[in-house]
Amino acid sequence: MPFLRRVALDRRAFLRGGAACVALPWLDAMVPALTSPPAPPRRAVFVFSPNGMHMQRWRPVGDGRAAKPGPTMASLEPLWSRLTVFRGLAIDGGRAHGDGPGDHARSAGSFLTCAHPRKTGGEDIHVGVSVDQVIAARLGAATAFPSLELGMEGGRAGGVCDSGYSCAYSNNVSWRAPEVPVTKEHDPRAVFARLFGDPELLRDREAQQKQRELDRSVLDLVQADAKALQRRLGAGDRQKVEQYLESVRELEKRLQQPLPGADEVPAVPGALFGANDFPAQLDLMYELLALALATDKTRVVSFMLGNGGSNRSYRFLGVPEGHHDLSHHGKVEQKLDGIAEINRFHVERFAGFLQRLAAARDGDRDLLASSLVVLGSGLGDGNRHNHDDLPVLLAGEGCGAAEGRGHVQLDRETPMANLYLAVLQAMGCEDRSFADSTEALTLR
Repeated sequence: MPFLRRVALDRRAFLRGGAACVALPWLDAMVPALTSPPAPPRRAVFVFSPNGMHMQRWRPVGDGRAAKPGPTMASLEPLWSRLTVFRGLAIDGGRAHGDGPGDHARSAGSFLTCAHPRKTGGEDIHVGVSVDQVIAARLGAATAFPSLELGMEGGRAGGVCDSGYSCAYSNNVSWRAPEVPVTKEHDPRAVFARLFGDPELLRDREAQQKQRELDRSVLDLVQADAKALQRRLGAGDRQKVEQYLESVRELEKRLQQPLPGADEVPAVPGALFGANDFPAQLDLMYELLALALATDKTRVVSFMLGNGGSNRSYRFLGVPEGHHDLSHHGKVEQKLDGIAEINRFHVERFAGFLQRLAAARDGDRDLLASSLVVLGSGLGDGNRHNHDDLPVLLAGEGCGAAEGRGHVQLDRETPMANLYLAVLQAMGCEDRSFADSTEALTLR
């Protein structure tokens, strides 16, 4: 029998140099000789889209696995067999229940909690614990970050943003406790620094510029460690490490470039946030999210494409009106076309993110196969402000817990909490209920 020698790397191995470190992706060398690869961990990602959708263009054509993507989801066709689009989900907690206007604040506050936000502009905010934070509390100790909260817009934690509702509801979907939102990070550079161990994120712009001029690349600092490691790896692992480090290098270079409009005075809450290059920042956020999952920095992520009631302008799409203003379309065809264009753009970027996961190896499968990714909105039609018939899709297999089912028609008023309960259980949590759930949805 030939003598077998194998480099046995720890699953959470790092390349180190000075104060910098870079986590490695999964390598064959992390599997001890003569053993089977361990099952990859499961990941859960929740993406919130504000202001509802143009539902007619969102819906797939046909039912079940034979369905085809509609105009909004055309970019998802290459991964269509790995997706399920649900129809019939509702979040009762987003409805008024006697509290009057404020649907946009409630749509965000209830999106991952499925609870009814207390109508207040003071400190007595109260909604519920969000599904991502339930998972993080159960499983988060296994990673550097129990959860990661990202967003494309900042926003105040206090004050009133929507018809008497606190800005905390509009600006957060993750809630660690009923009265404690988890603040999201919306600066890609800050996310990069957090993931890769920068000791401090400088806020002063002049100091930031001086720091960037002094800083060496993270990869320059770990280059010697990388070369030493690669000499011990097989050809396949060497290629994986080279490709991974190149992707980090490319992302780092893009983050070092000044963003257009960065010297402009920040917009006040409620104003347009379109001064910077939004498509580039959105792509950066998705790249960072994928890197965080690939390096097992975290297994639970929430991502807000916009705050509840976001009025961002999408001029780069030829849609100059604010998103929230357009959502009150009154069935005007031009406004509906604008909403559909924004929806299509968001789904295209989301499709790119899913493609990144599908291209990343995770043990003996790809990263999408070990993930459950939910994309949805807390409103159906933004003009009606309805909290039923919500646009929701699920991507990925979660290590066999789910499979693509095409277009699934559920009973009307099926609680969104039923989907979240199924995700909780697929992630290995033993919960038998969540919020107003009645039973776990079938994901296969």
